[in-house]
Amino acid sequence: MKIIILGAGVAGLASAISLSKWSDEPPSITVVEVRPEPSSIGGAVGLTPNALRCLHHLGVLSRIRKHNYGADIDKIELFTIYTGARLGEIKFTGNTGKGVGDPAFKGLRIMRSDLLQALSETALALDNIDIKYGLKATKLEEDDSRITVTFDNCTSLAGDILIGCDGIHSFVRSKLVDTERTPEYTGIATVFGFAYLAEGDKVPWQDTGLCQSQRGSLMTSYLESTRKQQFIAGVMETADVVSREGWKARGSEQESIKRNVHDRFGNSAIRFLDPLIEATEHWSLYPVYKLAPRGNWASKRAILLGDAAHAMPPQGESTAYALEDAILFARILQKYQPKGVQLVFDAYQKKRRVRMDAAYDESVWGWETQKDCGWLSFLLRTWITSGYLWWTTSARQKRYIEDVGTIDLD
Repeated sequence: MKIIILGAGVAGLASAISLSKWSDEPPSITVVEVRPEPSSIGGAVGLTPNALRCLHHLGVLSRIRKHNYGADIDKIELFTIYTGARLGEIKFTGNTGKGVGDPAFKGLRIMRSDLLQALSETALALDNIDIKYGLKATKLEEDDSRITVTFDNCTSLAGDILIGCDGIHSFVRSKLVDTERTPEYTGIATVFGFAYLAEGDKVPWQDTGLCQSQRGSLMTSYLESTRKQQFIAGVMETADVVSREGWKARGSEQESIKRNVHDRFGNSAIRFLDPLIEATEHWSLYPVYKLAPRGNWASKRAILLGDAAHAMPPQGESTAYALEDAILFARILQKYQPKGVQLVFDAYQKKRRVRMDAAYDESVWGWETQKDCGWLSFLLRTWITSGYLWWTTSARQKRYIEDVGTIDLD
């Protein structure tokens, strides 16, 4: 079998590795990326225990540990900036303190570029995977037996299956699979940067703090093993979208973003934030888009995975969803391939849609609470946040224990 994957991000590389692992006879896989080299964009991503379990299955987690990438995260603690009151926490330690699930994992904050490096190393170590950079797809043609992708250098690739892992602005979706479903700007953008801790700095939370205000939220977290550096990410209502891809601010733009972040989250009861914001450098801004839910994920020979299929505002498990998509699809392909590609596509969508539809609804609800609000609305939101964290604890723990590498496919 010949498989083409568009997109060498998390979903694309994880799919290539998964399809190689869960296969009676490893397929010939070509991963094509539009960027001229491996991506270095993006900040630090949070990996939940179920995400780490996926990486463990793929043989990627051992590479992450070997390179000493990231910082272990026991919990995320939530605060209000006005009083410094602690609203609750999201724990990854389980009852034993060692993690959740089997095998047990906690959380990990890691640079997206480091995660991609570990995925790339794992994929390139497999003889059946080829990765091509700097090729832009311009045309898709499919029939009942194969699909062909034409690129901007006038070359083409033909395969039995095309997997669109090319993100929220997916070429595969927009040109073939679901041409009517287009990304929608949420009205909210994320800004992020990095700061080194000064000697003697006392961080008010153990690993990660999420500070809420009337004008969005600010997260600060350790992101590397020495725990000398902080990743700072703000979520805030932003009307003016300069680029759908985001951009790294330069010169005066750096100061403008810093002032905006300080206006929203500075001079608060959490004194740690002011010097941290001031020390933060290398600010980047990314507008956040979403896709309308419950759309089409497949055509005759093409299927969408990751954000190309179900992009939603980030809420802590975005990377896990992409990794789970990859493993689940590979396992279903292995089981149902003899019965035909269409049955494989149908079985995958049936198995995955319920979970992703629920995740979308939860994500969009949470994202709306990040928009600017009045004082009474904010007080109500903080009260709801505390109750929501308590009420959903068992559901989160159940999610963190899940293992798509072993769950029943029927």
